[in-house]
Amino acid sequence: MDALALKDLPEVFDNVIDSGLFHVFSDDDRKRYVEGLATVLKLGGRLFLLCFSDEEPGTQGPRRVSQKELHDAFVQGWSIESIGPSRYEVRPDLKDLTFSKGGPKAWFAVVPPPAVEVHRASVGDAP
Repeated sequence: MDALALKDLPEVFDNVIDSGLFHVFSDDDRKRYVEGLATVLKLGGRLFLLCFSDEEPGTQGPRRVSQKELHDAFVQGWSIESIGPSRYEVRPDLKDLTFSKGGPKAWFAVVPPPAVEVHRASVGDAP
């Protein structure tokens, strides 16, 4: 499935896990992705998102994401429950890459879906 075409998915989910996808999108694609998430995440559910942190030094690996970028991406009707520091575990064959000791720094965010009105409007349901 194309993560930028979630609006076309006829299913909804209690929870969504994003481990390493959000940080690869351009700003415009992030907007499309977040809009699509609102259509597939059930009310009362949660998005669990793990992305590369801007606190990871260097430039090797994916684009870094700041907490502000996370808040900005989920500004339309969403309310981030929490953002905390985390780490990516690096496969043994990638140990030679230059990342922080203990694995690349990451942000782990827990994000409930938008309010009822915003969520329903995004999937086309009547209020």
